[in-house]
Amino acid sequence: MLWPPLSDYKFTSGRQATEEDINSGAAVFMLQVDGKNIGRPIDILIPQYAVHIDQETGERVNVIIIQAEETDDSQAIGAINIKTNEYIAALKYEFEFLGNQKQEAE
Repeated sequence: MLWPPLSDYKFTSGRQATEEDINSGAAVFMLQVDGKNIGRPIDILIPQYAVHIDQETGERVNVIIIQAEETDDSQAIGAINIKTNEYIAALKYEFEFLGNQKQEAE
């Protein structure tokens, strides 16, 4: 399976995600405490190709990174599974980042 062009995907970069971003498909989550956004953007390339590695099963899934935010104690990534178009929210360490050059499918 070929990786799709990054231009096919909406994304949120360099700022906190908003409800509008989530509703439009440009973000997966908002980091909030008591209804207040607490996320800060992580300085990584967005959008980009990556592999999500399930920490329990070891399953590897090709994804597009569309969001990256952090709080004082965690770094969260929002991605889209390129086979199913399902959204994934997971911790940064669960991803293998591949950059923005079109990848050969695994």
